[in-house]
Amino acid sequence: MFRVALCDDQACILEQLKELLETILNKRGCKYVIETFSSGEELVNQKSYFDAVFLDIEMPGLDGIQTGEILRQRNSDCKLIMATSAVERFKEAFHIGAFRFVTKPFSYKEVEEAVLSTLELTEKDDSIELFYQRILCRVKQKDILYVQAYNGYSEFQVGNRLFRKEESLNNIEEQLDSRFFVRIHRQYIVNMRWICKYNNGEVTIAKEVIPVSKRKRKEFEQQYIYYDLKYNRGR
Repeated sequence: MFRVALCDDQACILEQLKELLETILNKRGCKYVIETFSSGEELVNQKSYFDAVFLDIEMPGLDGIQTGEILRQRNSDCKLIMATSAVERFKEAFHIGAFRFVTKPFSYKEVEEAVLSTLELTEKDDSIELFYQRILCRVKQKDILYVQAYNGYSEFQVGNRLFRKEESLNNIEEQLDSRFFVRIHRQYIVNMRWICKYNNGEVTIAKEVIPVSKRKRKEFEQQYIYYDLKYNRGR
């Protein structure tokens, strides 16, 4: 599910932008939720998670730059798309890590490029449906530390919380992004982004030490070296 927030103090602009996004996302066949906000204060006071936020830079009260700063502090993965008719203000948005810029009045092609670029990045790290205390949730794959198999179900360590899914580790492995997740044992899949240390056939994630089976060791070491070169040292 692609979650988008639109924030502008002009109702007609919000409606126009929402219609543009609906057309673009429907054409793509994407499942989405679009929420609209008429002020920066209203947006920062909500509790929802958003993959992308369209922010009008020039708003009374909290303007788009100030609102964007707050949103980035809460969720560094949120893609900020800044909108204004005053192009000179785009320079300010670089300081808060704006992902794209669109000018008013909106161009379909410009908005489409911003949306599809954001969607492409979001789809690369898709979420997965898990249960927490019997409540169905969607969890970002990047937040999963590791997965442990039990009889007929699997547990997911996500931060300090344990989630559950009534599926085997083989099925889980097919759903996870193979760029980052690797099977190291018949009972464990680990997210290489969270490995603190690897030594002597053991990986350390947070305070958990997890064994790498002898059968999986060579394959894991090759994958981990490749991951380290491409996604850590390569940055």
